[in-house]
Amino acid sequence: MPKSSKSARSARRGRPSLALDNGNFGLSLSSQASTQYMGNNSATGAVTTKRELGLVLNDYFDYNALQPGAGNVPQFVTHYWWDNGQNLFDTDPAAPAGVDSTFCRVRKVEVWVLPQARGLTVPPVGQIRSVTNAEQMYTVSCQVPGTTFQPSGQIPTAKAFAANTQVTNVLPQFDTKWKKVLTCDLQKTFQSAVMSPVFSPFTSGTNVKRTNQCLFSMSILNPTDGKSYLSGNEDDPEESIRVRVQLTLDQPISTSNQARLATYRNEDFSLPFTGQNGPDFPGTTAQYVQADLRSVMDHFR
Repeated sequence: MPKSSKSARSARRGRPSLALDNGNFGLSLSSQASTQYMGNNSATGAVTTKRELGLVLNDYFDYNALQPGAGNVPQFVTHYWWDNGQNLFDTDPAAPAGVDSTFCRVRKVEVWVLPQARGLTVPPVGQIRSVTNAEQMYTVSCQVPGTTFQPSGQIPTAKAFAANTQVTNVLPQFDTKWKKVLTCDLQKTFQSAVMSPVFSPFTSGTNVKRTNQCLFSMSILNPTDGKSYLSGNEDDPEESIRVRVQLTLDQPISTSNQARLATYRNEDFSLPFTGQNGPDFPGTTAQYVQADLRSVMDHFR
């Protein structure tokens, strides 16, 4: 058989063919009817909400070892907590109980600190002097805690163990830039069933919930002896060190959402807000809608 005839037959197999049906020409589709009418949920019964939002959240706080009521004992370990039981895309506060409750999961956590810049300081004796490079160098110790099947602190024997650690020496800079001290993919860290994240124990009558997860713990130390870099002394307060936290979040879209909209009826296309024989446009109100994520755009830039 000639090659051209063979290729022509192959091409015809992939196209719909015409067939004579009851004296009229009709289109005979090569694919099954089920795939034509049920593909991509484009027919009746279409899915309108199923995606989740990929969000990036930035937070800043000041690290300090001073804690009133601690008796001048430096509280040099700072624990960063996140409540998984929250909805950052909550548009329907009047939704039925539980509908707006979503699991806002942290997929990745990144931490930076702001290096110190050399300058002048006032010692206790009241004499101004220049701070040395060695004095403004510090060490940041970070770890992501993990535990067994029970929440840490639920029973006396429960405790958190270091699952992902990073130690970074931070040098002073003149042109200060953020120094990264921790990067942790929480999906990878806790992919084994042997270890789970640390959740706070439930305490009746308080705001502490089991959905509160300790994302990381950090301390800033003196690189020469490993002790607290800041004294935590109430009588000699020290400057804080700025910390930046970036969380990569998975935020499910709630099954119930609201948007402010309205329909309005009158008798004139040119006056969509004025009533001729009826009331004027009263304004929009919050209405139930079904929302989903389609794409990320930059149309306002």
